[in-house]
Amino acid sequence: MKTKIAFILTALFSASTIASDNTSSCNVNLSSNVKVTPAFVQVLDGDQSLYKITSDSKLYAQGQLVHLNSEQQAIVDEYRKSLQELAPEIAHLITQGLDIAKDALETVFTELFGDDADFQQKIETIINKFEQRIAPMMNDEKGEYYLSNELANQDTDALTKEIEEEVEKIVMESSGHLMMFIGKMLLQGEKGIKDLEQKMDDFGKSMNERGDKIEKNAEEMCGKMKALDELETKMQNKIPQISNFDLLDTQVI
Repeated sequence: MKTKIAFILTALFSASTIASDNTSSCNVNLSSNVKVTPAFVQVLDGDQSLYKITSDSKLYAQGQLVHLNSEQQAIVDEYRKSLQELAPEIAHLITQGLDIAKDALETVFTELFGDDADFQQKIETIINKFEQRIAPMMNDEKGEYYLSNELANQDTDALTKEIEEEVEKIVMESSGHLMMFIGKMLLQGEKGIKDLEQKMDDFGKSMNERGDKIEKNAEEMCGKMKALDELETKMQNKIPQISNFDLLDTQVI
């Protein structure tokens, strides 16, 4: 009986790691920040503009218009279009991971504590904390995306640890409710615990399927980032005014 109760309680902590169990590494990172809109793409060092490419095919390096020949113009246009396609994919991939963690936390806590308003509020507080962090990243309605290198390159293990710490804090504050939960399980007997185990097992399979889909999307996105990095290098070689301004950085791992 103790082992099976431990299994259920362990779900509290494993739920926050489901989203990152299936992630794969990509050796291309953002070394600068980037803002992408339908009107332009802009690479920034903090808030300082390094270069900007507008939808009417003009390139500005640190605010100064760069006059381009036809070859340079073609590369710049291709780069802008590629970045405008990739930015929303990166933004949505990050939010999908957070959505899995959110659903995991809400499902597990609902099973353990029911519709307790206090716990629902605590879960919402945790989720809101992470949603606020990524909120400035995307505005789908306007087609605007802002990707900071700090957020886009964040180690998934670090994010998972943050979520786990928040979950552990709630558990520590909820020992009384946990004892009530264990008492209910004891009263329901073996069948009650088996039913809950089955629910958690089915839920875990569902989360892993979602994680596998994210992993596949991440692998595809990584390939696109590598292609964009190669295009960026080509653009830098052709246009000396932006040769030292990297958006993408290929890490040797």
